[in-house]
Amino acid sequence: MQVTFYGAAQEVTGSKHLLSVGQYKILLDCGSFQGRRQETYLLNKTLPFDAKQINAVILSHGHLDHSGLLPLLIKKGFKGKIYATSATIDIVRWLLLDSAKIQEQDAKYMGRHKIKGAKRAQPLYNKTDVDKTMKRFIIVPFVSATEQSWQEILPGLKIKMYQAGHILGSAVTVIQSQLAGQTTTLAYSGDLGRANTPLIDDPEYIKESVDALILESTYGNRRHDPFSLAVEKIKEVINSTAAKQGKIIIPAFALGRTQEIIYLIHKLMDQGQVPNLPIYVDSPLATHLTEVFKTHRELYDTEAWQDFLQSGRYPLAFKNLTYVSKAEDSKKLNTKKGSFIVIAGSGMCEAGRVLHHLINGLGDNNNTVLITGFQAANTLGRRLVEGANKAKLFGHDYPVRARIEVLNELSAHADSQDLVDYATNTPNLKKIFLVHGEFNQAQSLQNKLRLTKHNWQVTIPARGDTFKINS
Repeated sequence: MQVTFYGAAQEVTGSKHLLSVGQYKILLDCGSFQGRRQETYLLNKTLPFDAKQINAVILSHGHLDHSGLLPLLIKKGFKGKIYATSATIDIVRWLLLDSAKIQEQDAKYMGRHKIKGAKRAQPLYNKTDVDKTMKRFIIVPFVSATEQSWQEILPGLKIKMYQAGHILGSAVTVIQSQLAGQTTTLAYSGDLGRANTPLIDDPEYIKESVDALILESTYGNRRHDPFSLAVEKIKEVINSTAAKQGKIIIPAFALGRTQEIIYLIHKLMDQGQVPNLPIYVDSPLATHLTEVFKTHRELYDTEAWQDFLQSGRYPLAFKNLTYVSKAEDSKKLNTKKGSFIVIAGSGMCEAGRVLHHLINGLGDNNNTVLITGFQAANTLGRRLVEGANKAKLFGHDYPVRARIEVLNELSAHADSQDLVDYATNTPNLKKIFLVHGEFNQAQSLQNKLRLTKHNWQVTIPARGDTFKINS
């Protein structure tokens, strides 16, 4: 068994890891790159391998940096099946449809306004391609949900999926090969979550002996502050901005982060700790995904049941919360008077309706932009976090006068100690490959892991690097 790293290698987006096992090639995730528009378009439009040679895809979770190029893979000739949990499959459908729509809208907007690069920025796929993609999925239950937890995906190759605790449906995958008279076991963390966060279950440790672990390293050199500090910061932002009659703009991933923020604000309002401001979830995608959350309540954690469900209430629906679907209703928010909260995608401020709220809100020092998660290099979200005094949106510069506040405490990613603990609790581990992290983050985690167990081989692969697992 050998693995080649084609994305999320010394970087955070574009997860693609190709396993070669005997005569088979299995792709772990097929994610899109995010960052500078033209640069990422060029990275995304061409796959770094022959899609026709891929026998199967294993999808860790639904985020587009892990799933966003699946339709392109099929357009390029992939004929196999895609394996994922039931919740991930339900989520991916909406994310890919939204991605196809945004690509089409952005291309039309750039063409209409004669923005540089418009002719080249054509959609990579459309709704028909997404529909074809959804027909390829096979459900893999979580280990905790079935006694028959191994699932064969190809002759001599089987997988298990453990709860990763990152977003609804996210999984840590164990892949076992019994080809050529040799048993080799590889685990892939996907994106690993944190314990004791609201709404979904905590990550599960792997029970099998594992030869190698592909481990994320997004926060490889950081420790998260306690989750309770995030609640206090949200409370302070809402109260101080409302006192100035300002708007609170929250760029958030429609999946996971949006639902988590709604949950926390709902709880604060129930407790009377913040004013009952109108809240607008300005995202048709988030509306659809919230329905997926309703469908998969079996994946909720104990806290969600104690806070809401046992008393017959639902955490993601209450009287002053409005889900905005129509574009004309979204536009009305740009001129709405008074203080309110708008949650809109995308989480890194690279696409979607949040861009229009930023155009109309960044210039007002009464407003607050609340950044709620990791911002990859070269994204607008990253530039705002780093103190940019202007923002380029659709080819035009806008002044940044609004308060920019960051909530790293809300991260859905494990921190450095969580990652070390996960590796330590993986039985008989020999090799670790650190992915999904900028180099300085991965290098810091590499040092921590080497100090934890001196016999671990800890590698930080670059894009295109290939390594043997069982040597």
